[in-house]
Amino acid sequence: MTIKPTVDEMRFVLYRYCLSLTHSTWDAEDIVQETCLRALPVMNGKVEHPNPTAYLLRTAKNISVDLMRRKQLARRALERNEAVLTRLYGDSHEMEYAVRLLLSHLSPLQRTVFLLKELFGYKAGEVATKLSTSEGAVKAALHRARSALARLKQREQGGATHIGAENPVSDSMLYAYVNAIRSADPQALIVLANAEEQLIDPVQAVGQLRVSSGIGSSVSMMMAS
Repeated sequence: MTIKPTVDEMRFVLYRYCLSLTHSTWDAEDIVQETCLRALPVMNGKVEHPNPTAYLLRTAKNISVDLMRRKQLARRALERNEAVLTRLYGDSHEMEYAVRLLLSHLSPLQRTVFLLKELFGYKAGEVATKLSTSEGAVKAALHRARSALARLKQREQGGATHIGAENPVSDSMLYAYVNAIRSADPQALIVLANAEEQLIDPVQAVGQLRVSSGIGSSVSMMMAS
């Protein structure tokens, strides 16, 4: 009779495997969490499988491939769109300035939808799922975001030398968003938006972000200000 491994044993093997795939403790932990969510019925025995550990590793491999593909697409999209974003806001060629304008002129939902759709290439339905809202709400937010940005572009083309901010933007908030974009981390954008809307506790937000990249500490400062 074959003795089935315990959940802890499977998770240990899974983590070591994910670490060998990514060479990053942060990415490995992300893949482990996603794998456990998808494979929970197999892990807890509710769904029978002849080799649950092999099933977990195969699931993790698929998630890893998808993660790497997403990151590559995000970086390529960022390279294509960063110049577009900066040109949209006048003579500045600094991403920080472009992001500051996004933060000051768009609501958290609008800017998150815009960035996920335009920079990271997610479809409206995927964005809706990630933000726990309807596809109609996503499309409406994207339309408002594009309209607001078009108005800013018209002002710039009309000779405006400076486009003032509608809402103040703290340096910590700016730093967090810029790091999330440069790290090609769409999940960080979602957590930041939820923190701004106070849909999640600041401590919870920091815990969900990659502190090593500086994003988590920025959220602490952002919510304290």
